Amino acid sequence: MAKFVDEGINRISDILFGSQAVDASLYLGLYTNITEPVAASGLSTMQEHSGDGYARKTLSRGTWTVSGANASYAEQTFTASGGDWGDCYGYFIATSSDASGKLMCVEQFSDGPYSVDDTESVKISPIIRTS
Repeated sequence: MAKFVDEGINRISDILFGSQAVDASLYLGLYTNITEPVAASGLSTMQEHSGDGYARKTLSRGTWTVSGANASYAEQTFTASGGDWGDCYGYFIATSSDASGKLMCVEQFSDGPYSVDDTESVKISPIIRTS
């Protein structure tokens, strides 16, 4: 399950208790950082593949399934197209499709990394534990 980082916790606090507007969507990405990002990590510390069919996936607000302390989203498929991506070590959820947003949470693959060659896919079913 993905864990919140400080930037994500601060974003939630700003939305709930401040004047920050709710994000219409969140974005799912794969990271190539060898070590799991720490709580103090920000979106600028995330390393991603560029090109070859890679793009963050949009996770639309209101389409998550919430059950108790878990929020889950339908499976998302990333497919390399036109070249190899190399090793992917985990996934992250952010507030933007580019580097301008905030990092919400991360999860390192327990059985990774996944080496993604051209035409191969990685499937992610994001789950966030809210407690």
